[in-house]
Amino acid sequence: MDVRPRCLPEGWYPGSDAECRREIESFYEYIKKFTLDLAAPRGGIVPHAGWFFSGRLAALIFHLCSRGPAPDVVVIFGGHLGQGPGIIYADRAWSTPLGLLEIDQALTETLMERLKVRPEGSSTGDNTVEIQLPLVKYYFPQSRLVAMRAPHSPEAINIGRETVKLAREQGKNVMIFGSTDLTHYGPNYGFSPRGRGAQAVDWVREENDKGFVDLALAVDGPSLLVHAAQNMSACSAGAVAAAAAACQTLGATKGLLADYYTSYDIMPGDSFVGYAGIVYSD
Repeated sequence: MDVRPRCLPEGWYPGSDAECRREIESFYEYIKKFTLDLAAPRGGIVPHAGWFFSGRLAALIFHLCSRGPAPDVVVIFGGHLGQGPGIIYADRAWSTPLGLLEIDQALTETLMERLKVRPEGSSTGDNTVEIQLPLVKYYFPQSRLVAMRAPHSPEAINIGRETVKLAREQGKNVMIFGSTDLTHYGPNYGFSPRGRGAQAVDWVREENDKGFVDLALAVDGPSLLVHAAQNMSACSAGAVAAAAAACQTLGATKGLLADYYTSYDIMPGDSFVGYAGIVYSD
């Protein structure tokens, strides 16, 4: 495939350049509340629900990371995979409402050869990656893209580390982002271990999501993979493990939780999802 087209309908994110820019700019009422002191941001963790629910939080992380020098390549690790091999998008570019986002062909081909990640051949949608791309184009307009789906296995950690090493071999400066939502709770998701109501929301916030977030902040990839598997605390834990390992390889020594909330805070109901925004920096 030459240019990968948009697959997600407009309910996920706007359909035109003007509408995307208008919505991103509306997020600044939220973003301006945060004055985080970051040494050298290496990337982070972003949620991947529709922009109505989590776009502002994803925009916050991209905004914070765009304050430093622009990277040559932005790497997005997505998820929704089991134990199989990683999957990489090997098209020439990806279409976004803000224009084409070019894929770094040299790095992508090297990753396929050296890590044996397989190319994504289907044209089906993948919200874990696609939902981020207009934000990448907005905040890093001159950067190229590498997009991969990382498996929920220790191989994700190796993929993250090796991606940085191979980028360095090619003399490229990269910034890394992992894309995941947290606990999917309630009857819509078949997961309600604490019943319904306030006690369920509190458990997700204060125990289930917090357990996973604490491990992500500690850059503990093996443990967060286990936590997600045992507690259903993240839908794309492999993406977080890969991104955390990659950022650590770049020199990040800590994760900083920029913000956390759930879809219940926006639209209360028995079914809801958690969202965290994390920045990794030196």
